[in-house]
Amino acid sequence: MAIRARVDRHKCIGAGNCITLAPTAFDWLAGDYGKSDVVGPDSVDEEVLRAAAFACPTAAIILEDVAELLPWQLRGKTGPARRVLKTFMFTDIVGSTNLVEALGDEAWETMLRWHNAALREVFTAHGGEEISTTGDGFFVTFDSPDLAVAAAIAIQRRLAEQRSTQGFAPQVRIGLHASDATQVGGDFHGKAVHEAARIAALGGAGEIVASVGTVGESHRTSGSRSATLKGLSEPIEVVNVDWR
Repeated sequence: MAIRARVDRHKCIGAGNCITLAPTAFDWLAGDYGKSDVVGPDSVDEEVLRAAAFACPTAAIILEDVAELLPWQLRGKTGPARRVLKTFMFTDIVGSTNLVEALGDEAWETMLRWHNAALREVFTAHGGEEISTTGDGFFVTFDSPDLAVAAAIAIQRRLAEQRSTQGFAPQVRIGLHASDATQVGGDFHGKAVHEAARIAALGGAGEIVASVGTVGESHRTSGSRSATLKGLSEPIEVVNVDWR
């Protein structure tokens, strides 16, 4: 396909036109059913993808000509497929739409720049690899569950420190899931990625939710519970990680 699609989450109002026209290419964003997300752009032809984009009433779907993208923008889109064992992390600012409205665009952008820099600093310190960002959240992989859990705890403590010293920091939820998935270049596909995203959607403000097998005995957690994840037939056992 000669074009690539992405959704500007701050323009998206959840009209759902894109999902109606191209249900295999777009779906509701994990944890925020008032926003859409790109899930399978290669599942439809270019004409359908363009029609879905043009049908958006707020022009939130952005189409990019792949031929005009720089090499770093295409990172991870090509290469042989292989199965790998990783720990997947999804982060998301809770109530981001309300925050944008309350803060205003300029203050929101300032806060978001701080949030992005702070989280990326933690990812780097714990060996995390940023795979993608969704505007106010991240998809990151780690080579071990321990590193991922430590990074998640460090993120929540960093945000809590900012609130304590500066008076405000956004509330973030984090989901963790260790499993095998298909890696193509620098991107990851498969059931495990969907499970990780859905686990993150279970979290509330300031929470870390992880599949039971991801968290070792050295970390304090809540009792395990069985959770049904959207779009998946089998429930999964999850815990909340105590970071305080």
